Amino acid sequence: MGSFITPYRLTPEAQRTSLVEHRNTFNLDFCELNVFETHKQARDFHLKFPGFTVTSMLRGKKVMRIEGLGSFDYLPGETVLASRDQLMRIDFPEANRERPTQCTALVIDDAYVKQQLNRIREQSQLGHKAEECFTLDLENPILKNNQRLALVSGRMIQVLSSKDPFKHFEAELILKELLLCLIRMQNLGEAERNSVFASNSKPIHAIIAYINSHLTSEIRIETLCQLAGMSKSALYRMFTEQFGISPARLVLQRRLEHAKELIRNNPALKIKEVAYASGFNDPNYFNRAFKKLEGQTPQEYRVD
Repeated sequence: MGSFITPYRLTPEAQRTSLVEHRNTFNLDFCELNVFETHKQARDFHLKFPGFTVTSMLRGKKVMRIEGLGSFDYLPGETVLASRDQLMRIDFPEANRERPTQCTALVIDDAYVKQQLNRIREQSQLGHKAEECFTLDLENPILKNNQRLALVSGRMIQVLSSKDPFKHFEAELILKELLLCLIRMQNLGEAERNSVFASNSKPIHAIIAYINSHLTSEIRIETLCQLAGMSKSALYRMFTEQFGISPARLVLQRRLEHAKELIRNNPALKIKEVAYASGFNDPNYFNRAFKKLEGQTPQEYRVD
């Protein structure tokens, strides 16, 4: 899948110190990358880290329990954020030597995170609203990886695990991009949630509610501008700054998500029918767009 981070190489058996959460660690002054792998079933393994932590699943399945969130399956294609010293209790119900679990935990110095958030807010054009819009929300820490997050996270693994003596220069640039990506993903997720219950409270909520209810119809940018009470340039600027994508890109993403749901739940539907039912007038364009964003064709997605 296009939203999955490329797994890191597994540790040779002779070099493993444990079958449960064997750890490879790569350190810099402002962050630490841990790559964990588990090769047997286990229950109630405890983990916590001394700073803001970005964890991402690469292989297999875990069952995570985090205070305030309860228990949930943790699968490839997902990222979870954790605060300093937040306890994660983990089960490995399916892990074995043939199908190990693997995840990363990128621990970032809290002072460094605060510094980067302040820099983002200073450069924002939102004025007094910048602090509200550019923060990391640890009350909603579970994210479905998008293509950009997977790409940035993959680059971070590649750079930190390298032997390049100057890797800290590149790592710092990637880390800034990663933090901004996480913020924008959370902003969009919050706007999505609020649009369901308060579609008229803010312009962005009305726009997202309209998009979600008109996926199979033509969605004109002029209509979105009217809903927001904004010019086209102001609307694009708001979307780009807060979410990192254009309104047209959001429409495309929502239509592809709807298409994936149709494919999963309606095996008898032809791919051409899925395309039309998801708001695409051209099945060939649907196939190209699906492969570009998901890393596989709709038919390959169905087989998986």
